[in-house]
Amino acid sequence: MEALAAAGLRIVDGWTEPEGLIPLIVTGQAASVPSEDGRVEAMLDVLEPQLREKANADWYRLSVEGGLFSETDRRFLLALQPDENRLPQWVCVELQSEWDLMGKGAGGLLGSAPCRPEFRMLSLDGNVLCFATTWEHDISTSVLKAPHRSQVLRRWAEAVAEGLMDYGEEPDEPPLSAAARRWLDHH
Repeated sequence: MEALAAAGLRIVDGWTEPEGLIPLIVTGQAASVPSEDGRVEAMLDVLEPQLREKANADWYRLSVEGGLFSETDRRFLLALQPDENRLPQWVCVELQSEWDLMGKGAGGLLGSAPCRPEFRMLSLDGNVLCFATTWEHDISTSVLKAPHRSQVLRRWAEAVAEGLMDYGEEPDEPPLSAAARRWLDHH
């Protein structure tokens, strides 16, 4: 909770995951989605003098323009791993008035160090995927509308649905193949 608060995010209580959200394992392939499939990307060199400020501005602009959230309703889903023994899950969060996702956030739960982001976010309706990653010399923030239309993500979901990733799940969680099949069937 402290790491989320430092990033400027607050967990929204009472949210229930709707049927058919894209499984987190499928979103891991989002950086491979070509721009022809609708991925919009902002890339910054890690040596950029105002990296944190520009990266935060890019994330906010892409998120609002892409529909991750609006300026009046700043809630969205964030991929979080509750602990190292559980699979990551979608958690509803709200962006607070003071925030720093690319600096303090990336230095906590949203990356490996300040200005080294690694996160995935989803609009409440599941129709907008936002993700950031760190490359060798750049950081990238991308938004993908209608992720269910991406052939890259659909092919990966089909492979997951075949059971290729069903190992070591928690006994109280459905297998990854079932979640992938639900998403594919839902769309």
